[in-house]
Order: sequence, then C-alpha cells, then structure tokens
Amino acid sequence: MARPPSPGLRDLTGVVVKTENINHAFLDGVISGEHDDVYYHYGVSSSDAVMEQMRDVRAVIMAGSGERMDEFAQRWSILNGGTEIIRFPKEDRFVTRYTAGVLFASHGMGMPSASIAVQEAMRMVYFLKRGDLTAMDEVFWARVGTSGGVGLPGGTVVLTSEGLMADLKPYRLMRGDRGTYWFDGTYPAATRAAIIAANAGAGLSIVEGKTIATNEFFIEQFRLDGAICLETPETKRELLDWLHDNGVANIEMEGALIAAYLNHWGFPSFAMICAVLLNRLEGDQVTSTHDQLHRFSENSGDVLFNYLRVLAPPREA
Repeated sequence: MARPPSPGLRDLTGVVVKTENINHAFLDGVISGEHDDVYYHYGVSSSDAVMEQMRDVRAVIMAGSGERMDEFAQRWSILNGGTEIIRFPKEDRFVTRYTAGVLFASHGMGMPSASIAVQEAMRMVYFLKRGDLTAMDEVFWARVGTSGGVGLPGGTVVLTSEGLMADLKPYRLMRGDRGTYWFDGTYPAATRAAIIAANAGAGLSIVEGKTIATNEFFIEQFRLDGAICLETPETKRELLDWLHDNGVANIEMEGALIAAYLNHWGFPSFAMICAVLLNRLEGDQVTSTHDQLHRFSENSGDVLFNYLRVLAPPREA
C-alpha cells in the first residue's frame, strides 16, 4: 500500500483536517444524537454532562504518567487563577483532567496503550467541536515525556521532527494477509518553530531531531540489560551509531503512532516534547539521582508551559 502524502496543505476553505479520513459513518451519528460514543477507557461518554464543560478545549496534552497529568492540571489551574479541575471518574487505565481549556490525559507506556488513548481523545474532540473541522484545526496536541538520547546528554529536550520505528520507517499496521497500512510520522515544522520561539531566553537546551518509537523497551532499543538480550556490545553500538548517523536524536515508545494518527486526520498543530534521561551511546541503565531525573523531566514540562502561555494566555492569579 502506498504511503500517504504529507499533511499540512489547506484546501480552498482554509481547513487542514482531512474530512475524508474521519469515520463519519460512526461519529456523525454521535453529533446528531442518534447514539452515544462511550470513551470506555476514560470512563465517560458523549452524553455525560461533563462534556458540556469541555466545549472550549484548546489543547490536548498527553504523557505516560497519570501522576504527571495531575500535576500539570494543577499547574495550569493555578496559572489561570484557580480554575476548576474536572477529574474523569475512571483511572485504572488513564488519568484524565480538564481545566481552563486544556485536556490532560495519560496514555500509559507503549504504542498499544497510546493508540487507545489517542483514538478515544480524537473521537472526543470531534464530539466537543460538533464536527466543526475549522474548530478542530485550532486544537493543539502534545505528548510530553522522557526518552533515551542518542548522542545527547541528560536534560536535553528533543522536539521531534519525525516519528519512526526501529527500522527508520514510518509507523504501520498489519492488514492481515493483504499488506500494510502506512502512516505519516512527520511533526509540523511550524509548531516546532513556535515552541522554540516561546522558549527563547528560558535557558533550556532544546534540539530538533528524529525520534524512534519502539514496540518494546529492551530488544528493539538494543539494550544489553534485559532478561532477553539479542545484541552484543559491538552490534548495539553499530545500531545506535546507525541511528545517530541518520539524524535520530532520541528513543521512546509512543511518538511514531501519535504523529501517525493525528496526521491521518490532518491536525495541523501538534508536537512531541521529550526530555533525555541518558545518552544511550554511553550506557543502558539510568544512573542519575532522583533529583537529577526530576529536573530532567521538569525541563520538558517547562518547554510545554512556556508555549501554552503563548498559545492560550492564562489568567494569572
């Protein structure tokens, strides 16, 4: 199956979102009230009263950790004068908060988990914006997380230019015996530029580069410290050097899928902001202190919030 063209070109109406790729057969019935949409893993549905409180959503922020999403929501609420934080009732899969126009949702670890979180969030945004493609265009999406650097020291923040899998090819899914569904893993350059501009003078080390998203934490990341090890020190170094030589800045486990799905619908504004916890060219195990790791992780959050302040200026207390 041929790979799709890169997104980003506006049609004659000025809309970027690709209506032809939206599942209208199901989602339009939700808009018209013919049936509900149950966002099962979030524990809410389109008919819940809480949905009306979220119609003004301007950004969807995702991360692996539920605790981090709770912290981010509190931080954004304080910046907006103590706005109410809406807590979704179900938290055995994902932790979700909403406050001051921003939906904060955890996605767990790995692409299978993230695929559920992202698809349900996309359906939710479609309902919240009543299927208005122009309004959907205005929603900013971001994954904020941690990663292993490829030639970068701990504390560096990577803005992903392209999400790839471990073979340097885009995200794809099997279509049974009929071939492969290919997706586009590019991240919008204009959004990266805006995030960098919003962080000018912040004293943070920010780089742009490709990101590898792996299906597995040990084998596909070429680690030597797993219960199963299929590499030698020599082959591991060869593989990591190959990634580095091809412009890869970091390795994590969700970014290729997130870009793939958002590109499929044509969202024009999204980013992945990941702090580097270690340089994989120097080792496999995270040996930094708790305080160092906290600071590294905070760097990515600071980059996000510096941009959110520009994107949706808060009502400071």
